[in-house]
Amino acid sequence: MQALAPGIYPRSERLVQATRDLDRGRTSQEAVDEQVERDLAELVSVQQEAGLDLLTDGMLRWQDLFRPILEASEGVETGALTRFLDTNTFYRAPHATTATPKLSAALDERYVAPLPGPRLVTLPSPFALSQGTGVPAHTIAENVLKPLVDALDAELVVLAEPFFGREEATSVSELEQALGALAGGPRLALQLTFCDAREPLEQGLAELPVDAIGIDFYGTHLSDVPKGFDKLLLAGVIDARSSTLEDPRELALFADRLHNERQVEQVALVPNGDLQFVSERIAREKLLRLGKAKIATVEAAA
Repeated sequence: MQALAPGIYPRSERLVQATRDLDRGRTSQEAVDEQVERDLAELVSVQQEAGLDLLTDGMLRWQDLFRPILEASEGVETGALTRFLDTNTFYRAPHATTATPKLSAALDERYVAPLPGPRLVTLPSPFALSQGTGVPAHTIAENVLKPLVDALDAELVVLAEPFFGREEATSVSELEQALGALAGGPRLALQLTFCDAREPLEQGLAELPVDAIGIDFYGTHLSDVPKGFDKLLLAGVIDARSSTLEDPRELALFADRLHNERQVEQVALVPNGDLQFVSERIAREKLLRLGKAKIATVEAAA
């Protein structure tokens, strides 16, 4: 049993205010950088307190899931301001200017901050990064994401996929070639966020060439998980779009059902998407409860 926190973590009120002040010329970039470091230190501390198995930097400098990668690439750039799913947040949708975009620079420490222990890194999946560009996902994987993934020092790279489970005309086979192109580096996880994964699971989601699959269990029924699921299952049991705090005992019972009813041997308890949709105070408490659920699950199995 593991507990992990992939995705974008919410900025503190102090950091939000500092970035607003910078935009209005009321503070300096140095002051913002110092607040980012304070936010990062607090995030690392709460992850350690919760006993999470891999640390994350919370992507505190990422404007959205795509921007730093677009800025580090040639042939693909930021496009129109677009609503993210059915939320009140927006992002600059990727826009291709050539048929074969490529990564021109690795992500530096602004976007992959040093951490005091084994880490996970979250990136967009090839399918997500290719949406709206007209460029095939496998081309994005080979030329943009593959060199990026290979340069990372990470125990696990979580490929966030917010769109695939909502696209009725797509099939799992469209992901297979793209994900296969990323093999050979760190362990990979594909996480379907904020969606019902029933149809992808029926199409063979669990057979994709990755080490782990992430499922949102606020959108997916437990019985939709194939019995004997033989990969690491990132079980989305923390609701990242609700300020309601989960009961660790209930989460532990759900993890136990995954093991007993669906014969899932490897489980990591995770949020079902980016925690940025709740306040930093709520997100911190959700991480602590995630850790308590892990402990309760381990103790129950002992």
